[in-house]
Amino acid sequence: MKKQNNLTRKSIRLKGYDYASIGWYFITINAIDHKHIFGEIKDKVMYPSKLGVTLDKEWKKTGEIRKNIKLHEYVVMPNHFHAIVEICYSLNKNNIPGKFVSPKQTLPAIIRSYKSSVTRSSNELKLEKKNQVWHGRFHDRIIRDERELMNVKNYILNNVRDWKY
Repeated sequence: MKKQNNLTRKSIRLKGYDYASIGWYFITINAIDHKHIFGEIKDKVMYPSKLGVTLDKEWKKTGEIRKNIKLHEYVVMPNHFHAIVEICYSLNKNNIPGKFVSPKQTLPAIIRSYKSSVTRSSNELKLEKKNQVWHGRFHDRIIRDERELMNVKNYILNNVRDWKY
């Protein structure tokens, strides 16, 4: 079987969905090779590494830079990051679902920018090997109703307490 080239890999996003749309999104971003580089949990308390502190700082900056989003619950874990992002209004007025449009204000663009800023800070501070912070992709789930939103919020808020390797 022929190995799939990165340029032709399939998108894991919901086909035809406009990720610049108003809504709530639950995201998970994993560390490269699921390494525990963001900190450690002892006695149900998260102790972030310098890189973990950088994740927190850069996430807060993301909310300051992008005026069309609100950042809600989030948590830095030893080998991943969870967050709820709310897109309050779309800046992509001309998006046509299912048609390629420049992805400037979409959820993937927001996450790509965040991952890039964390990696740049890590490189400058020499916290990890150069460009060795993130797994290549991220996971997202569109939050469809109030009940699901409350479940995700509770999951994030209890993630450290419930942590098991």
